[in-house]
Amino acid sequence: MRPHIEFIQAQLLPWQRIQGDVARPGAEYKFLSRDSETGACSTILRYPPGWRRQGDNRISADEEFYVLDGDLWIDDVCYQHDHYGYLPARTPYDDIRTDRGAIVLTFFDREPSPYRGGEAPGRATIHINALDMPWDMSLNDPKLAHLGISRKDLRMDPATGERTFLSMVLPHSEPPGREGPQESHPVVEEAYLISGSLTGPQGTMEPGAYFWRPPGIPHGPFGTRWGCVNLIRFVGGQHVNEWSTENAPFTFDAPYDPILPEELAAFARVPWIAPPRY
Repeated sequence: MRPHIEFIQAQLLPWQRIQGDVARPGAEYKFLSRDSETGACSTILRYPPGWRRQGDNRISADEEFYVLDGDLWIDDVCYQHDHYGYLPARTPYDDIRTDRGAIVLTFFDREPSPYRGGEAPGRATIHINALDMPWDMSLNDPKLAHLGISRKDLRMDPATGERTFLSMVLPHSEPPGREGPQESHPVVEEAYLISGSLTGPQGTMEPGAYFWRPPGIPHGPFGTRWGCVNLIRFVGGQHVNEWSTENAPFTFDAPYDPILPEELAAFARVPWIAPPRY
């Protein structure tokens, strides 16, 4: 089980080189969160220009990823920036490489160890150019109406209800009267902020902000001055919004007050400062 993280700027985490008998040796990674029992993890992978791995590249984990920058080739398929991919465990491919280098938000559902068996994957791969997708503006939860949320669905597991999508919030969004109910979910919610900013009780998330929220954790309300885009995953079952009966206050001036496990606690005292805008 992973600890509650809400939230940390990924820029504060150190890059580490991948070594040993695991996926993508020679690339670099940042652990955003990790399950110490199963090895399931959420990471940012950094592939240097010219990185390449040929041969049997099958791994024992489902791999889900979103290219933040650069290009990543898997056999003859090129995943460029804002492309989404899903490779079920044991997916065969013989060549993975990058020409210009790549920064890739990557999720493994267990330890990404090499797979040497003969069993084939039971599900199909997914490759989506999210830039070509229209935004779905049909969200109809009235308690979220002030955010003007639109979505791009990237993956829905028909068996478990697990879901991955991009979520866009409109600029100048705040709860009416600067207060609103808090929501919770019966499953894990995980998110990485790709662009813009989003303010909640723990402060203002900037690009690179990440959270892993276990089931049943009340959160919100949220607002944003200039809008934002998040990649959001619901893990362990179907996404359901459950609302509190009482309102909580909202302010754009909320200080950074994260919820972090012991190994990340020091980062609460050294908040990330965004580069100057002016």
